Amino acid sequence: MRLEINYGKGKLPLEIPENNILAYRQPNSQASEANSGNQKILLEAINDFGILRLSPIFAGRQVGVIVEDATRSTPLAELLAVMLPFLRGARFVQFLIATGSHEPDTSGNRRIIDGIHAMIADFDFPEYEIHASDCEKDEFIDVGVTTRGTPVRVNERSARCEVFLVLSDMKNHYFAGYSNPLKNFLPGICSLQTIARNHSLTLDERSTFGLHPLHPDPKRRRAPLAEDLWEGVQMILRRRPVLVLAVISYQNQLQWAKIGALVEAVTAGIQKVDELTSFTLPKADLMIVAPGGYPDDESLYTAQRALELTKNAINAGGEALFLAHCENGIGPQKTMAHFYDLLAQPIPDVLKSIEADYELYSHKAYKFAQMIQQLRAIHVHSSLPDEAIERIHLKPCADPQALVNRWLADNPQRQINIFDGANKLAIYAE
Repeated sequence: MRLEINYGKGKLPLEIPENNILAYRQPNSQASEANSGNQKILLEAINDFGILRLSPIFAGRQVGVIVEDATRSTPLAELLAVMLPFLRGARFVQFLIATGSHEPDTSGNRRIIDGIHAMIADFDFPEYEIHASDCEKDEFIDVGVTTRGTPVRVNERSARCEVFLVLSDMKNHYFAGYSNPLKNFLPGICSLQTIARNHSLTLDERSTFGLHPLHPDPKRRRAPLAEDLWEGVQMILRRRPVLVLAVISYQNQLQWAKIGALVEAVTAGIQKVDELTSFTLPKADLMIVAPGGYPDDESLYTAQRALELTKNAINAGGEALFLAHCENGIGPQKTMAHFYDLLAQPIPDVLKSIEADYELYSHKAYKFAQMIQQLRAIHVHSSLPDEAIERIHLKPCADPQALVNRWLADNPQRQINIFDGANKLAIYAE
């Protein structure tokens, strides 16, 4: 069987006998192919909400529009194109790019800013500002402390907003349960101190994908990090209304969209994410994982999510092949000390040091170290230098096909679980 795996900005071919493939999963591609296009799905969402209800929500008010940054594979231009006309009656529009702890001044975020300017130039629009939130340099206001001790400090530009419009591409998230509109507020537009304290809860094993306080299933609502996040968001909002355009997409193709109030949209989106991108599978000794191409594999720091979301599909002592191009290298410079450099230490030391003293970004090293400890090998095919991969206890793989051939030559009956678009999947073990 010939597979075309998403890798960087292209495809990577692999030939694997069909009888050696235990499971091959992508985010529900059938749903993607069956729809009639993004525009149709978005217009249906508008009509379901009620087109005449939209403009009055924003008329005469100061509006905060919060969008995801360029590290997310959100079809943002199409979402903005359908929603901007409803903002023409606003008094002022504050666009905020929710960067969280990511770098704010990047070429991708500048493209987002330029794209918004270009769209607005096409029609009469109120006074507006576009700003990429900077968790280290912006001005923040204190709005409270959560019951778990997170000091909630939010970008002061949000304080002037009377109503919010949030554009969010929902998917599984390996420690926050789900990427969803709440995350556009926290960590999206919060301070470094707020993000670090909230993210320290990643070390709690209950902070994982598939669990969230707004999950429609009451049995799946206990999730320490996501609960802390939701509490912080409520402090930020102070009962101000939020309208959400939530979507689920894969490879820029929309699979689902909904417009609604915050809790309603998040709950509906979680249910749909489970339906489209969650799978329960038997474990195998071998696994091939690809995040889904650019931007989901733009760096090792970003791509790592894919391994976490699929780790339930491999047996302890197994081998994984990780296909992540990493065009932008290991990750942003500010993550290096507590992600890459820390991971270069002996694995037991990595785990002990993070458990004793969490620092922001070290949750990535922690999760990587746990997986390295559990598996025989993680082979990495990427554009990174071999020595950079070997330094953090991973094995460089120049030829993925040769590795697969070697696996099957050793034992022709071996089974492989294969995942593409894994940054949006959630795999549960049978």
